[in-house]
Amino acid sequence: MKPEQNFSKKIYAIFLVVLLFGLMLQFAHSKFILQFQQNQTLIKEKEEILKNRSAQQRPAYSGNTYCVIYDAADNYSNKLKDNAVRSLEYMKKKTVVVSVDDKPEELTNCDVVILATDKIRHLGSVEEVEEYVEKGGYILFMSVLEPDNNYKILYRKFGVASFANYTNTKGIKLTSNVLIGEKNLTINDGFISNTSLSISLDDEAELLAKSYEDVPLLWRTNYGEGAFMSFNGTLLQEKINRGFFVGALSLLEPDFIYPIFNLKVFFIDDFPAPIVRGTTDVIYDEYKTDIPTFYQEIWWPDMLKTARDYNLKYTGAIIETYNDRVEPPFDNIDDKDTHYLISYGRELLDGGGELGFHGYNHQSLVMDKDISKIYGYKEWKKKSDMIKSIQELVTYTKTAFPEYTVTSYVPPSNTLSPEGREALKVGWKDLTVISSLYPQDGEGVAYVQEFEIAEDGIIEMPRATSGYFEKIYDRWAEANTMTGVGVFSHFVHPDDVISEDRSNNMGWEQNYELFKEYMSRVQQTYPWIRALPATEAALDMAKSIYSNVTWSQSNSSIEGHVSNYRSETFYVFRTTSEIGSLTNCTVSEIDEHTYLVTAKAANFKIELEGA
Repeated sequence: MKPEQNFSKKIYAIFLVVLLFGLMLQFAHSKFILQFQQNQTLIKEKEEILKNRSAQQRPAYSGNTYCVIYDAADNYSNKLKDNAVRSLEYMKKKTVVVSVDDKPEELTNCDVVILATDKIRHLGSVEEVEEYVEKGGYILFMSVLEPDNNYKILYRKFGVASFANYTNTKGIKLTSNVLIGEKNLTINDGFISNTSLSISLDDEAELLAKSYEDVPLLWRTNYGEGAFMSFNGTLLQEKINRGFFVGALSLLEPDFIYPIFNLKVFFIDDFPAPIVRGTTDVIYDEYKTDIPTFYQEIWWPDMLKTARDYNLKYTGAIIETYNDRVEPPFDNIDDKDTHYLISYGRELLDGGGELGFHGYNHQSLVMDKDISKIYGYKEWKKKSDMIKSIQELVTYTKTAFPEYTVTSYVPPSNTLSPEGREALKVGWKDLTVISSLYPQDGEGVAYVQEFEIAEDGIIEMPRATSGYFEKIYDRWAEANTMTGVGVFSHFVHPDDVISEDRSNNMGWEQNYELFKEYMSRVQQTYPWIRALPATEAALDMAKSIYSNVTWSQSNSSIEGHVSNYRSETFYVFRTTSEIGSLTNCTVSEIDEHTYLVTAKAANFKIELEGA
């Protein structure tokens, strides 16, 4: 071969490599342009939802009437009532709340009666209760009942063969799918505890759950044309157990359907954030490397693989600095590092995730010294200083991603004061969603939320669980939140794996194996759940909140009519009938006699066979 020809081929090869590299860069750039355009679309969507908010106020719910009977003078009864009413609101059920001190609602005016006290006499006379159920009414007892004279007359109607004194019960065994996907779940832990009656059930009662010591906790009994659902405990006063209430109610009536949000949201708090230099024993002993290298070459690739394998869309919550400054100036930062923000942020967005804010630093936006002290933080002196710190965070992020608009916020340590919330709104006009905690915290100082749209238009979308490895409390919280509202909302921190207490004294190798097992189990239990980043999930939730559904129901079909329909809506449907032909919807089985219904239009219909 002539030297000129050989040289010419090399030139062509080099040109081809440069061309391919240029195309790859162009492709990567176009992907980010598309992501930024989608981000701007979400901003417009939020504006449209808020603009039409007054016209989208939820109309009064129709369909069956659910009467909640409670004792306003009793704190325990008020807690039961609050959880029942909030759950019914999420399920969009027509609810009437009746205090026993007021003129009692006639039972015959109610399709379902929920007793949020421990006294049967609050329902009326023995004869009224018996006749109501016998003629087709349904009653759910939210509490262990006081064994008074009314109870002694009626207990056989409830499916109780015999009863004795009160006893303290611990743990739970689910003998049914009262919590979706969790039949046979057994928990032997003190966080589930009840005051119960020692009872035995007759053969006609359907046992749905019992304590770890096998004391019946939940059962259903047909009586005449109606039925009783009895809970023999006290845990329904706690917010985290609402899903258990929803599950019990959904198994009481035939052909029970209710809306869910159908969302799977995963947060990485403190990410991207400055990474401490040096090493630590738990990392060096296992990988012989420093902390920045561990995160870049081991932890983050493992996290990305887990997301691909188990259907996760990460929302990262940015921290600019770990200094404890709570007074200006905020732009003189020793540990500021846009390199990590850009590199990790690009990969997070490339995986379909989202960049959110955690804070300028990790000092919770709180002005109360006692609350700040709980976390070892400094309290902020002025709201104006909070505002300036937030403005600095916005500016910092724009230097790395000038075309990207951050819209979601996670409070440091899940703590946020009213002043801090106002500061966020003033310093950051694009704030769309705040994600803190769903369960009550032990100290009573966390920013605890509901799934809702606040009066000021900010969407409240809390998290229920956390951590790389599954803890039994989180399993229970997850199952309740999934059954109640159809949401899996979870968070981790990068430094959990280098913290002895949060890593359970395990290295990343063990934590990663447990993390994969955890996410695999979630995926197997709820393969139908939709994975979305925070703002997209929140806006989808907002559309669901502002829609309403009315039902036309018979033994042979169920029809849904959705007002304010914008996009697909989702429902859990419990039925023992066979699913027949479908109109404008899909129906998929997600558990025994339990289905996910996806409405594809404002009007949809499910035909039932063998009813």
